[in-house]
Amino acid sequence: MQKKTLVAILMGGLALIALAGLTVFLVNRPSQMPTRESHPADMTVKQFIKQIAPAAQAEQKKYHIPASIVIAQAGLESDWGRAKLAYQYNNLFGMKASGHQAKVRLETKETINGHTKTVRQDFAVYDSWADSIQAHAKLILNGTVDNHDRFKGVTTAKDYQTAAWELQKNGYATDPAYANKLIYAIQKFNLDRYDHFAN
Repeated sequence: MQKKTLVAILMGGLALIALAGLTVFLVNRPSQMPTRESHPADMTVKQFIKQIAPAAQAEQKKYHIPASIVIAQAGLESDWGRAKLAYQYNNLFGMKASGHQAKVRLETKETINGHTKTVRQDFAVYDSWADSIQAHAKLILNGTVDNHDRFKGVTTAKDYQTAAWELQKNGYATDPAYANKLIYAIQKFNLDRYDHFAN
């Protein structure tokens, strides 16, 4: 009788220790759900530029992609942060999803052979606008599967105009006026001031 009682007490004690250990583990483990940034849908152009400029300048410093180009592309592709893909899913550049990457299926407009069509595609979801800017930098640096040097001219361009034309010439976007739109946005909002900062 005493042996059974002793075994029961020991088993109960071990169960309590295991439960306490599990509780400590669950309380201290990192959250499984990453926190995704959220942004207002009615952001002004000025607010948008101010928010992403530091990340764009960091990418310029690391990879020589002009900050003005990054900001202008992000602005045009995301309607200056007001497109659902940007403010809800942190995708500033309309980057398509690949593999097991977090994604969302949305409608988009594509210009194919001079005709604009609405299509549904899977787009990448990012935790922050800075993550989206990093993904954009990787595309510029690594190119595409068929041509790893496709956008190399963007990183070697001496000015934002040349960088804009390098993007268009090498098929970054289907819009035939893409380079002109980037240059216009850079000039309108004086974005080239972000290309000149202390390294």
